[in-house]
Amino acid sequence: MKKLFYVLLFGVVLYFAVLQAREMGDSRSWPSTEGVITASRLDSRQKTSTEKGFRGDQYEYEVKVTYSYRVDGVDYTGHRLRIRPHRHGNEAGARRELKEYPVGQRVRVYYDPKEPERSLLKHI
Repeated sequence: MKKLFYVLLFGVVLYFAVLQAREMGDSRSWPSTEGVITASRLDSRQKTSTEKGFRGDQYEYEVKVTYSYRVDGVDYTGHRLRIRPHRHGNEAGARRELKEYPVGQRVRVYYDPKEPERSLLKHI
């Protein structure tokens, strides 16, 4: 029974990894439009002792943005910088990235032409 659970778990993880990889490739051909940053902030969380690379009292930092854009006369709101979240190991690096996205900043938004509500700001 335990082996079956692990096989199923592996299958689920593999499925989502393939979906993510596919979206990464597809997004490179997505069209783009102009958008504007409506909110940006820095989130932090303390790493736990069970996480890889844990060395005491450590934090991870992630830039969070909200942006608005328009496709074919319809307004959308997006939240993704990249396909996969990127967490910084130090606050200084995260703050440097955050400075790229001040509220009011115009940005290039890449969106899925089949589902324009799916969008991102960076292909990497």
